[in-house]
Formats: sequence, structure tokens, C-alpha cells
Amino acid sequence: MEKIKAYGICLYKKDKNRCKILLCKSVKSEKRWGFLKGVELKHESIIQTAVREFTEESSIPIEKNILEDYIFQKNEFKDIGIYLANAKHIEDINKYFHQDTLYNGYLSCENSKVKFFDIDKLPLIKKKQEKIAKEIIEILTAN
Repeated sequence: MEKIKAYGICLYKKDKNRCKILLCKSVKSEKRWGFLKGVELKHESIIQTAVREFTEESSIPIEKNILEDYIFQKNEFKDIGIYLANAKHIEDINKYFHQDTLYNGYLSCENSKVKFFDIDKLPLIKKKQEKIAKEIIEILTAN
């Protein structure tokens, strides 16, 4: 059986002393949050999958030219790749959110909530994404 590969985008916002990342809570999850990502389709590139899945799960259009660092994590059953993208490059980004939470009308049926979290106050992260989350935080705090 071929290993599953999932790709997505970690949208972030930075201001003077704070950095926030966008996470989603699946309808199947009670407590844990993760990145907006999904499984690649046949003949799709990694970038195409990441952009499509991010937009499907948030309704936020994103252009591939704003994608930054790429972080990849091998897992036993599902490999995960996440691109970073700065929210300042998305036109009218604030129209999608109320107090850092994505309006329900933009949610996909896969997620119960999509929200920006301060990287110093993250919720529980899905176990298979903890390592990649730490790498993302290291990159964002180094810049």
C-alpha cells in the first residue's frame, strides 16, 4: 500500500512582538488542532495540493507566489508537507475573520473551527503534527 501524502499551508501574521499561526480543528477532533492540509490528487504537484487544500478548507484564495519555507515531516502512515505564507500578502484577509476566528460561512464541512493562535499560546496539536509545528515555530521566531 502506498503511503498517504498530505500538503498544506500555515498562514501566519506577525506584528511588533507577536506571531500567530492559522490552525484548524477537524469535526472528528475533540481537543487537537492541526494545519489546513489534505491529500494530494493524482497528477497534482505538491504546491497545487497545498494551495487547493488551503482554499477548500478556508475559502481564502492564495497564490503560490507568496509561499515561503517548506517543512516536510515523514510519518509512518502519512507524510506531511507544509508551506509558510504571510497573511499580509492576501488582499482583504481580515474580511474572513472575526477576532482571529474564521467566519462559519467560510468553513469547510471538514472543520469545526479555523483560528489564528499566538505561537506562545498554542492549543493541543495533533500528535502527527507536533514535530512540524515545532519546526514552523522555530522558523517564525528566527525571522
